[in-house]
Amino acid sequence: MKSSFRLFALPALVLAAACSSGSSTPEEIATGSDVVDPVAEGKEDNYLSPTSMEYRIGGEGKLDLDAAAWGEKTDAEKEARAQELLGDKFKSYLHFINVYVTNKEHEDSNAAYGGFSGMVRKSSLGSLVDPSGTDKLSWSFMWDAEMAGPRDIMSKLPIETRSNGERYFVVQMPKLTEQQLSYSSYPKDFNPATYEGEIEELEVSITPIPASADAWPEYAQMLEDGKLDMLVLVGGDYNEERYDLKAAEEIFNWLKKAGYQHPAATYKELTLESPPFTRKMKANGKDVAIEISFLHPDIVEDGKLDSLRAKIVEAYESMDVLIYDGHAGEDPSYSGVVYHYNPRHAISANDLAALKLPSKYQLFLFNGCKTYAGYPDALYSSPNKTTKNLDLISTVNFSWLTMQPFTTSGFINELTAQSGGTHDPHTFMEILSQINKSSNYNVYYGVHGIDDNPHGNPYMSGDLLCKSCTSDAACGGAGNRCIRFSTGMACGGECTADDGCPTGYTCRKIASGSQIVGSQCMPKNLQCSQ
Repeated sequence: MKSSFRLFALPALVLAAACSSGSSTPEEIATGSDVVDPVAEGKEDNYLSPTSMEYRIGGEGKLDLDAAAWGEKTDAEKEARAQELLGDKFKSYLHFINVYVTNKEHEDSNAAYGGFSGMVRKSSLGSLVDPSGTDKLSWSFMWDAEMAGPRDIMSKLPIETRSNGERYFVVQMPKLTEQQLSYSSYPKDFNPATYEGEIEELEVSITPIPASADAWPEYAQMLEDGKLDMLVLVGGDYNEERYDLKAAEEIFNWLKKAGYQHPAATYKELTLESPPFTRKMKANGKDVAIEISFLHPDIVEDGKLDSLRAKIVEAYESMDVLIYDGHAGEDPSYSGVVYHYNPRHAISANDLAALKLPSKYQLFLFNGCKTYAGYPDALYSSPNKTTKNLDLISTVNFSWLTMQPFTTSGFINELTAQSGGTHDPHTFMEILSQINKSSNYNVYYGVHGIDDNPHGNPYMSGDLLCKSCTSDAACGGAGNRCIRFSTGMACGGECTADDGCPTGYTCRKIASGSQIVGSQCMPKNLQCSQ
């Protein structure tokens, strides 16, 4: 994870918390909203971000056997060896595509090479195709993968177009020996401009994948027991400045100023036995207790780090919302939640997946560098987790240590936003847009697993749809609006897609003046009988 050049100031943190509301009050749109004509929708994938999107990449791979070692072998032996190296060759492709498309640190020797804020994950490999020559030393295969990156990455990559309209870009990589492939022994900080060995070129086709529809977290499931419990875990930092302890202090102070109750006066007084921070809120007419457990690297002595690990495991196996702020990386077998540095103690993403994660719905935020690459696939491999009961927010690019307080406060505020003294359930796009503000603009947060989430406001009252109204306040829960139809004013219900509406209704965009203010369920014929 990068360290930015300025420490996040507490006044800015409080300002971010104070401006979290993402919806207008009823009085602001009392004269009614107008229906907007729908736009064509495309195929959706299970990912959504306000700043990034996913792309399908793929192509034809080439695999050459060493002629000196295999020239005299039988055809069957050659094919068997090619099958052995197939996965290694594919792995090298993904590695060097990532080297090209990801941003680099300023101090990296290849800092000027590529760098498009992209990241590859979720790949698949086809079978060997017939050898290209009679000597059966050269083989080809088909591969594909998913890559996330900024929404405008197609305009930044050096895209070329084939005669059939297919778009692709070229990635240069070293021509690796069989031994280098077998042991994943790659040149460090590869840069084709300075590399002295032989280079091969890989043509990578690229196609944008239409984003998923916006949706709500599973608020109804999380609040069903009358409690919303969260873990905020600040991971360890190896920097001399100890940004982890600065973040812990700022998050603690924000929780206090945001109205969360706790007996400790400073973050240094926290222990593993400390009670959670608590606050109450009304949600759809019911009382809900918000409980936030807060852990940081120095909460125990170095000799008792096993007890800190046990506390983290307990939280992941029981709580609704899990927030990790800390160092991370591409390898899910090494990177995960690093709860202490010097000495380094971590639970890898793969090990998190191996925990006894509950079958209930959970929401994870992994706020570290490049968690998109391996964290989602690792956690969804858990036997108790699917996209139906796990939503996971990851980062495509670098994240910033000094922005952890802003990200955590913004995320919690969006989840627990209130309007008129009651919970105002915000969608994922509202949540992600908030935490992508300020210096987080280039972090590229996105949510995985969203296609199974509700597309209708969880507090929408179906019996109020098409009810005569004069203001939004007459239409029930937060987000429902009074809409101007040809037959008069009537209530709609907040939605993000058609399946979030009752039978006979469709989800249509609405505007107040010239500004789009959201989408509402309304009759398919756009008429409400009065």
